[in-house]
Amino acid sequence: MKYYGKSHIGLRRKNNQDSICLAENQQHALLAVVCDGIGGGKAGDVASALAAEHMKKSFEQAVLCHKNDVEVKQWLKGVIQEANDLIFTQATRREEQRGMGTTMVGILHCPDATYVFNVGDSRTYGLYEDDFLCLTEDHSYVADLLKRGEVSEEEAKHHPNRNVLTNALGIWDSVKVDINKVKEDYKMLLVCSDGLHGYVSEELIRHIMESDCALQAKVDLLIQAALDAGGYDNVSVILVDKEDAADE
Repeated sequence: MKYYGKSHIGLRRKNNQDSICLAENQQHALLAVVCDGIGGGKAGDVASALAAEHMKKSFEQAVLCHKNDVEVKQWLKGVIQEANDLIFTQATRREEQRGMGTTMVGILHCPDATYVFNVGDSRTYGLYEDDFLCLTEDHSYVADLLKRGEVSEEEAKHHPNRNVLTNALGIWDSVKVDINKVKEDYKMLLVCSDGLHGYVSEELIRHIMESDCALQAKVDLLIQAALDAGGYDNVSVILVDKEDAADE
């Protein structure tokens, strides 16, 4: 298992409100998380950093080997709720941070299982032998419209409310988390903020992931693709490669 991640401020923003977490523990479990802060000037960067740091610290102290699916999912739900509480409490105590929050998306890879978790509209994608799939469901106003068949995929891409979230960390005192165990037949996983998937086509993302480049170069190419598309947002990318490629 090889992995690499990077975050970039983009070309239009004054600060980077994304935070990433990449950690491997002594049991050879891997945690990869991307958080995209929200709240504009109201400390979205603080919220995303709080969430990422809490996940990393909790993961490094956890014993996850030999846990069953229910126990692993309970652990994930618990630490994500704790991250929500940290942000929510701090936001209520500091006027300048009131209203801050963050998305969170990530994977937890244990030696015998992989779990995907999500809050908000950051995403995880899976590259397979013959397929490329989004493994998370956006928690957004437009995603709900799509689900109800009220807009088409093309209309959703240009909808004026496409960035309106229906779920995020730190905004309410409790948080809804999607947690799913995924099959182990993937070749590579991509964890990213909407600074990538909101501006770069899935066709191009897949093409870069399938290229013969080393893992670090693929991450750089994905970020460059977002910058070439205008760099309107911060962009964060983590790639986790299950293949032992000779060129790496």
